[in-house]
Amino acid sequence: MPTSPTEEFLKLIWTRRLYTNRELATCDGRPLRVISHGNINPVAGTDITDAQIEIDGTVYSGPIAVHAQASMWRRHLHHIDMAYDDCILHLVLENDAVVCRVDGSVIPALILEYPESLDNTFRNLTEGEGRSLCCRELKRMPQVSLYNTLTRLTIERLERKYNDFLRLYTEAGNDWNEAFYITLFKSVGASRNREAYIKLARTVRYRDLCHVKESILSVEALLLGGAGMLDTERNGRFPDDYTLRLQQEFDHLARRFGIVPMRYGEWEISKTRSFSHPVLRIVELAGLLARKEFLFSNLINCTDVTEIQRILSAEASEYWATHSLPSVRSSRCVKRFGQMILDVLTINLVVPMMFAYGKDHADDAMQERAVEILEQIAPEKNTYTVPWSERGIRPDNAFFSQALIQLSKEYCEKKRCATCNIGKMLLCSQE
Repeated sequence: MPTSPTEEFLKLIWTRRLYTNRELATCDGRPLRVISHGNINPVAGTDITDAQIEIDGTVYSGPIAVHAQASMWRRHLHHIDMAYDDCILHLVLENDAVVCRVDGSVIPALILEYPESLDNTFRNLTEGEGRSLCCRELKRMPQVSLYNTLTRLTIERLERKYNDFLRLYTEAGNDWNEAFYITLFKSVGASRNREAYIKLARTVRYRDLCHVKESILSVEALLLGGAGMLDTERNGRFPDDYTLRLQQEFDHLARRFGIVPMRYGEWEISKTRSFSHPVLRIVELAGLLARKEFLFSNLINCTDVTEIQRILSAEASEYWATHSLPSVRSSRCVKRFGQMILDVLTINLVVPMMFAYGKDHADDAMQERAVEILEQIAPEKNTYTVPWSERGIRPDNAFFSQALIQLSKEYCEKKRCATCNIGKMLLCSQE
């Protein structure tokens, strides 16, 4: 199915003066002169703000609404929304309805016209060729322009994560440690178990762990028990001495802290590789959380990636060197976070929290340090970055791979080409 022009596309046409109407006139035939095209509204509400037009000799100032069809006005319930009463103009492609304010007065409409070449470029961007077109545009950019474009995307991604952390911070009773703890579990969890890890962090709260973190056995008991992972009889095995101690400790701590454990069935186990089994990830987390050095304040005050990853590099307790599951022996192998997980935690946990804390406390130096640390980490290779690399856009470090992830997730996947700086360059070059 062909892509229909989006409101963002039409807003771009208006504000960048890409329309081709020979003489502007409202749909009821009155001459229209543009004094100021206004600005695209980046937040919810009317589409274009601070516009100024003259219709039949009378000057009007205010916002403008934009729709593909005029009938969308009622579908979006603007006819009962006082916030849209101040609109001075309705920009449309198809004037299939008369649009009125709450008091019944008619809002003048203007049908936008634009060149076919612009429409073709928009469709090519949104119907499959977009990434190739954007790659060619990125390759043509001078190095400084490319750096600035990718920098804006990475900062935008950090800003989004800042808003996520702020929401978590508020939900956690304005506790940075608790928000950090929940994000730790979210970062460790692979996509299919991410929600389960988040639920575990909410089931066994950070403040509960702080009461017992001097004992690695107690931390393991709380986390494994809270995750529903201590029922060995489910697999037809009797608990060994260490697992029995974990079970007894969890029973005691669950009563003490009022913990209702998760169900084992809430975890996706069947397609999980052995080295990333939730049990092993959880005991590795326990080893990290039991360390005296693992503190939110210590991590956000680190000055480089080596210092961060030294703090994050923790081993599970000795029992797990010879066990893969509770009461299940295995060949000896020390269980610790590998380099990939350390990079993931640095990129998705420490750097965003450092940026968020710095932004919340107006600490520009901390925000800059977060960006500098990203530049010290190898670029990510995943489903978002590999397609760009295959087309010749190869990031040098995680700072730029984060930019490509932001570009892919927030613009390419959502077909927001008309709001993407690269897409806008391609569209506006059709003038």
